[in-house]
Amino acid sequence: MENNPEIKSSSVRNRILKLLVVVSRLIVGATFIFSGFVKAVDPTGSAIKFEEYFVALGIDFLSPLSLFFGVILAAFEFLLGINTLLGSYRRLTSWLVLLTMCFMTPLTLYLAIANPVSDCGCFGDALILTNWETFFKNLFLLIPVLILVRYSSLVVGVYNKPVQWLTVLYSLLFTLAVAWFGIYYQPILDFRPYKVGMNLLDAMPKENVNAGEDYLFIYEKEGVRKEFSLEDSPMDDTTWVFIDRIKKESASKDEKKPLIEDFIIRSDEDDMNITQDILEDSQYTFLLLTPSLEKADESEIDKINDLYDYALAYGYNFYCITASSDSAIAVWQDNTGADYPFYKMDETTIKTIIRGNPGVMLLHKGTIVWKRLPSHLPDETRLNDKIENLPIGRVWKYDGSKNLGILILIYVFPMSVLLLTEKTVAAVIAKVREARKKKREKQNSVLAESKEKQ
Repeated sequence: MENNPEIKSSSVRNRILKLLVVVSRLIVGATFIFSGFVKAVDPTGSAIKFEEYFVALGIDFLSPLSLFFGVILAAFEFLLGINTLLGSYRRLTSWLVLLTMCFMTPLTLYLAIANPVSDCGCFGDALILTNWETFFKNLFLLIPVLILVRYSSLVVGVYNKPVQWLTVLYSLLFTLAVAWFGIYYQPILDFRPYKVGMNLLDAMPKENVNAGEDYLFIYEKEGVRKEFSLEDSPMDDTTWVFIDRIKKESASKDEKKPLIEDFIIRSDEDDMNITQDILEDSQYTFLLLTPSLEKADESEIDKINDLYDYALAYGYNFYCITASSDSAIAVWQDNTGADYPFYKMDETTIKTIIRGNPGVMLLHKGTIVWKRLPSHLPDETRLNDKIENLPIGRVWKYDGSKNLGILILIYVFPMSVLLLTEKTVAAVIAKVREARKKKREKQNSVLAESKEKQ
């Protein structure tokens, strides 16, 4: 019997299938975990991408829900990835992943053909893929997904069934906590080029005066799209809607690409590039960044005005950088009493620099000291000395590896403790359920006796 070739063939086949299932779990799980995690880290970035989709598809009435959709999608993808990797709720998870891929694959094919947005944003700013690259990635991913659906019975869960719901609950809470931090502060992992501690002068082209000429700006009016140079862009014409920004072909293919190419500040009066004048100033500079003054939150305007008064009192610079029209600037000045100067910058660049509308960035000799939402600006009572002597004047060097390590520890440690104690936890859960069941039975018994007496 042991030498039966049919038995040997069946054994080899089972081993191959089990190996395929394990590899499929790793591929699908890792992809969904990464996709959900980077979206959770920067939910505002996901919301911006959703808005682009809604505008491109003609359903921009859903734009107010963009942030909600961004958080929900991040949590959904992260949970699917974790469940796939851990083998939790194997059948339900594999079918949900397949349904997700059946929706996303045709959608990415449409995006690749029609190209309404420059990239799908499926991996946020952590990994930029073209629409065709995203489509082929989804096609490839369908193979391990189908394997998991077909052979879900071969999936062995890391955790026992009684405690699998705890892994799902903790993963959900972890994702929501990371998303909350990114919304109410700034993303704890910054995949964008404008990181705290970076010197913009060192990261930009040396000849920054003409850097804006490296881009073409796409605007749309009455269904017609047109490309403009920076000088000709219809920023002040509200009948044109900004769609995208594309880089011109570089004359030199071997030239080393700078980290930052689109940080261009222009004066409103003569459209002069004043970027270097601002960055090379030896004084501290506060930049109030708002991509759209029409949509900017005015709830913390008192803190913004207090910061402006502080800058004025101590001789620091304070400018508002916006992509809004002159008429929108005039309305903002009337509503808020703003006396600070206003300069222009590309809307996409502002959204890339800081998450929030508005947001505040502090510069010192071209170095980003910090980026904050107005709600986290210091109170007027704390602005009582030169900035060098205050906590807000300290440069905090961004350390992505350290932040990532902290996040991994926060997630992995409780999950590891649960894995080591799952039998005890399962026993406790079983006892709690049994106690509740007895309590319900007792209550039902008392209720039944009372009805009989009546």
